Amino acid sequence: MKLATTTGDFVAYCSDRSIAAPLEVMEVTGFRHIDMSFYSIIYKGSPWISPGDGWKKEVEDSLKAAERYGFDFCQAHSPDGVHFTPGEERDALILATKRSIEACAMLGIPHTVIHAAGCGPSEAEFRTQNIAFYRIFEEDAEKYAVDMLTENSARAWNPEYFLRTGRDMRDFVQEAGIPRLHINWDTGHGNVEGRDQYTDIMDMGEELHALHIQDNEGNTDAHLMPMSGTTNFDDVLRGLIDSGYKGDFTFEGSNTIRRANSWPWYRRNVKDGDRLSSLPLAFQQKQIGLMHEVGVWMLESYGIQAE
Repeated sequence: MKLATTTGDFVAYCSDRSIAAPLEVMEVTGFRHIDMSFYSIIYKGSPWISPGDGWKKEVEDSLKAAERYGFDFCQAHSPDGVHFTPGEERDALILATKRSIEACAMLGIPHTVIHAAGCGPSEAEFRTQNIAFYRIFEEDAEKYAVDMLTENSARAWNPEYFLRTGRDMRDFVQEAGIPRLHINWDTGHGNVEGRDQYTDIMDMGEELHALHIQDNEGNTDAHLMPMSGTTNFDDVLRGLIDSGYKGDFTFEGSNTIRRANSWPWYRRNVKDGDRLSSLPLAFQQKQIGLMHEVGVWMLESYGIQAE
């Protein structure tokens, strides 16, 4: 099984906002399979929401970096933005998401996580609105042969988001009836929701195409490496084996040690001149390298060859 991590692990450590920039510092981590994060590509002046093909240069630079360091790309995460409120922000999200799907094809990525979004207290309306949102990208997904993956969340921070269990996820995908819409399961979200993740994974079955492997203490979406919180990863591994999961083992655990301004917690009373607010890049590289070692141990403990 391929072990992967996200370029998002290093976005905060790169002054260059290009999607290629994190790849330049990831070689020493041990990871060779990469989850390309498009999550933060919407900003003022971004080539991803500007006229022309400037965004394609970032993709080309990523391919060059991958060749230089021996990486391949196994999945992606689409941009964050405004889903339903009409206006420039929603238009930017739609444009950037469409371009990110094309970019996935250019990078050889088979699937990308596209979050659903809350839209009010009605579960029926949530399903209707989000299925319509995914349909915006259905033609692009077919054209570029890239699957879209919806993801689970937790009511602790997202009470109007109704994809919380494996059964919720499978029912939603089946109701949507979009051939290229499948599931990504986030173990950290499942832990906050208090789920029996073995049952959830079995309920998703063959619709489960990808994972976000992360940990927390059951109270918030902390993005810690496994074994740093309270998630039962034995249940996760047993579920993956018993369900016949064929995807990758992809981490989102970048915040085990954290900079002062790292979401979702922010260090208190930070002042100009503080010397300890920004950890050196080398510490983050070591943290992600340790996460790679932990991932190898997790898989091999269950007889799974880690790639």
